[in-house]
Amino acid sequence: MNLPLDISALQNFTLQNFASRKCLSDEATCVTFEKFWDAVDIKSKEFYQQSSKAPIVIFVENSTSTLINFFAIWKAGGVVIPLNPKLSQSQKDKILLQIRPWIIIQSKENLTTTFDNPIYLPIEVDLLIATSGSTGFPKLVALSIPNFIWSAKGSSENIPVDPDDKWLINLPLFHVGGISIIFRTMLAGANSIIAPKNLDSDFIDQKRITHFSLVATQLDHFIQTDVPLNKKTKAILVGGSKIPQFLIRKSMELNLPIHTSYGCSEMASQVCTTAKGATMAELMTAGKVLASRRLQIDQERRIQLNGKTRFLGYWQNHKLQKPFDENGWFTSNDLGEFDKNGFLKVMGRLDRMFISGGENIHPEQIEQALINIEGILNAVVIDMPSKTYGSRPVAFLQGQKNYDDLSLRKLLSENLTSFQIPDVFLDWPSQEFSLKPSLNEFRQIAQNRISICY
Repeated sequence: MNLPLDISALQNFTLQNFASRKCLSDEATCVTFEKFWDAVDIKSKEFYQQSSKAPIVIFVENSTSTLINFFAIWKAGGVVIPLNPKLSQSQKDKILLQIRPWIIIQSKENLTTTFDNPIYLPIEVDLLIATSGSTGFPKLVALSIPNFIWSAKGSSENIPVDPDDKWLINLPLFHVGGISIIFRTMLAGANSIIAPKNLDSDFIDQKRITHFSLVATQLDHFIQTDVPLNKKTKAILVGGSKIPQFLIRKSMELNLPIHTSYGCSEMASQVCTTAKGATMAELMTAGKVLASRRLQIDQERRIQLNGKTRFLGYWQNHKLQKPFDENGWFTSNDLGEFDKNGFLKVMGRLDRMFISGGENIHPEQIEQALINIEGILNAVVIDMPSKTYGSRPVAFLQGQKNYDDLSLRKLLSENLTSFQIPDVFLDWPSQEFSLKPSLNEFRQIAQNRISICY
């Protein structure tokens, strides 16, 4: 088929093929494709301007009305900028200064504020995504509708979606992981289901969810609480961070159809994903490169990205900055390698390495060793100042089992050298984090709890 590469083409395609089928559902409502586009057409009238590509900020709550707003803005020729409503006021102010929006929508309160003299974006830009900013201030990633359509097409060649399928939107709609789901279901004539805040097994069973996009902590929670994932489930796409070995093993024991992956905002979600029926060894990788994407490793082991899902650039200082080489390759800070079978292994990030007593320390290696200990679900390792060594690693741990420091050091010594073993182990903070927690937030918490003075 000819891919519908803009909003009008997508509307025509879905109405011609799936008009009466269910398009979008939540706890209380369910709309067909016909009713969805009717709502979009009505709402879009609020967003028309004489000049196209007016930036519209939405502080997002996951809901059907949010997605209708997204598509209405696109139909009117505007640019959607979905933001996390839990950002600090300082973070909001800095991002808004970069954007100079025409409209700000507060989804939860249903409030709309209009501003004069917005800065219009280039014609090719449809969406700005604020990256997680794990190592600093978030970047604004500029993406287009074709990026998401090509992403959905390549994804469906590896994880098929049928018109009777239902894909749960359980990831926030200010992340590409959440936004990309609606495009996958639209191409297939399937139904996207907005997860309620208190998601339980009854909802999943009642809605007959077939496809899930989860991070490791969500998958573990589902398994621990006996959510019925193995009855009607066709695929569980797991991403966001490294997956603990015990969680992959448990999923295989339960015959759960999990797919591990590697993706990023700059590539409109997935880049690599494992196939159906992958082995344990394959699931310990990020899988193979999907269609419409290109990936290569440079001499410094940095992952380079290209293809039809590649972003347009970063919106910075009111301009579109294009960090690409002459052949269009984007060099990320992610480090990786291919195994002999062409599966990608993500090794860490170049910008997270630090030096301790003259030794290079890669926090991701320590994090992987920690989450391979049964019962530890998540780990974040940060560098803390040390008078003697310059910096030393400190670990935050999330999991069901409590290990004392001596036991942890003994277990880690089986896979790490002594200088890689963290000096301090801290409990995971109680506050809620996004998919990729900010390392600066962890450092601030650690500074309040400990002091390394040696």
